[in-house]
Amino acid sequence: MQAAVPDNSVTRTLALASRTIGGHDRLAEYLGVAQALLEEWLDGRCEPPTAIYMRALDLVARGPFATPHRGRDHAKKKS
Repeated sequence: MQAAVPDNSVTRTLALASRTIGGHDRLAEYLGVAQALLEEWLDGRCEPPTAIYMRALDLVARGPFATPHRGRDHAKKKS
């Protein structure tokens, strides 16, 4: 029997962000993290840092027309 994945705002947001951007590999790249770490967050084994969670929320808010590079380019301009 499979263990249940915690259903909370973090796991739901990350899952929706993954669907929005086109998959776990693209979301990991967008967030600048290893896919294995993203999987831990998606499984609810640990929580992402607040800044990562906020980037995922921003991605979801932009919707299905978000591009994978838009957030990263925007972040570079701020630095």
